[in-house]
Amino acid sequence: MRSKFMRSMRTVAAAAALTTIGLAGPALADSVRCPMVAAQQWMPMEKVIERAETLGYTVQEAKRSKGCWKVEGYDRNGAEIEIRFDPASGEVVKPRHFRAPSR
Repeated sequence: MRSKFMRSMRTVAAAAALTTIGLAGPALADSVRCPMVAAQQWMPMEKVIERAETLGYTVQEAKRSKGCWKVEGYDRNGAEIEIRFDPASGEVVKPRHFRAPSR
């Protein structure tokens, strides 16, 4: 009787672990951070805004976030966007698109 109980407990524990891993995967993928860069090496905010506009985005807000420049705004189709730029090179680190605003 005890071994049957232990087997079912192991099965429950394994299922819980797999569920946790499955749910944490997307959250871990979303936590991308920029490399550590000294403050004096960061490009100016104006250059980051210019870079985003060159890529076709309308910038609503730009700020430092998680070691990156974070730009929020809209793409050419009017969809909300959030893009992170490397603070030294200005390269896109990770774009994240949101659903288009309702009209």
